[in-house]
Amino acid sequence: MKDHSPKKLFLCIAIICAFAGTMQVYIFNKRQALHFQHHPDMRFAKPPTDSFVPSGTPVEGTVSAIGMDRIHLSYGSTLTPFRCESPGQYKIGEKLRITYAQGSPPTAIRVERLP
Repeated sequence: MKDHSPKKLFLCIAIICAFAGTMQVYIFNKRQALHFQHHPDMRFAKPPTDSFVPSGTPVEGTVSAIGMDRIHLSYGSTLTPFRCESPGQYKIGEKLRITYAQGSPPTAIRVERLP
């Protein structure tokens, strides 16, 4: 069995403590930022970045993919996600007309099925 010097043991313990302290500070700062982001009434909250202004023209296209809270609509050569309340009711390949509010991703206000 190898005998370790006290200097090496102290150095190892110091490195472990420094790393643990740094990670703790990083995690708590991240958690605090997320808390303030989700509770806008707090003093240090960030202002909301999305401004929902209804869009002028509706978009017509085909459903390419369905997510948990959004549908991906392809029209022309673009594929755009739209947030909607119940995307499970639409099928891939179905033609839709979506009136949406601007944001990231845009929020579908009205969804119409096309023949």
